[in-house]
Amino acid sequence: MNNFGFIITRHVNSENTNKYWNHSVKLLRSLYPYKKIVIIDDNSNQEFVKADFNYKNVEVIQSEFHGRGELLPYYYYIKNKFFENAIIIHDSVFFHKRVNFEILNNINVIPLWYFNSDKENIDNTLKITKSLQNSYSIEQKLVNDKVLGMPQIKWYGCFGVQSYINHNFLLQLQEKYKITQLISSIKCRQDRCCLERILGCIFYNDNPKILQKKSIFGNITNHYKWGHYSFDEYINNFTNNTIPKIVKVWTGR
Repeated sequence: MNNFGFIITRHVNSENTNKYWNHSVKLLRSLYPYKKIVIIDDNSNQEFVKADFNYKNVEVIQSEFHGRGELLPYYYYIKNKFFENAIIIHDSVFFHKRVNFEILNNINVIPLWYFNSDKENIDNTLKITKSLQNSYSIEQKLVNDKVLGMPQIKWYGCFGVQSYINHNFLLQLQEKYKITQLISSIKCRQDRCCLERILGCIFYNDNPKILQKKSIFGNITNHYKWGHYSFDEYINNFTNNTIPKIVKVWTGR
């Protein structure tokens, strides 16, 4: 059986946002009762952090790198082989139906959701990319130039930098690009938006066989109430059982 687990990025700044990770963990535990869950806490206000239950097989890591958000699961997964394959999600993503990740044995990495490539905040994206080793080809793809006179390989953004990724493959990316060096460049939400494009570009570049499928759950812009679905709305739909199998809510933290 494919050995996988979940890594959740958590940031709690109120009683309401404390509900997110609790709800996410409870749903995952009901669907995947024996899979390990690792929570990477990014500078939560500990006054509000409270577990609803004594969760089994859940590890919490308090990150010393505040504000790095979506980069943190990759940083700590590079440092720690929690499991063979990781499903990396936000604390505001909720699973309502079991996804058979076991069938992804032959895929090294694939985003959970994708978005079309663009040049949003390209100057900052390129500035951050320079923190990487072997950054030249990625920079050229990001600006949509040709590489060595050949048509570029297409790429897509990795929404929220959420993905299914194999540990050994991530170590190969670390060896090639030195991804952990981004820890000094990703400092705010704007930088993390750039990271969606940088790591998306790397994923499609180094595993081009996923270009046709693009992601597991499709284009994020087709998601229910894209960008405007609140946790309160979600809970109302959850109570009425009128929600899709995988849900992302937006909170503006």
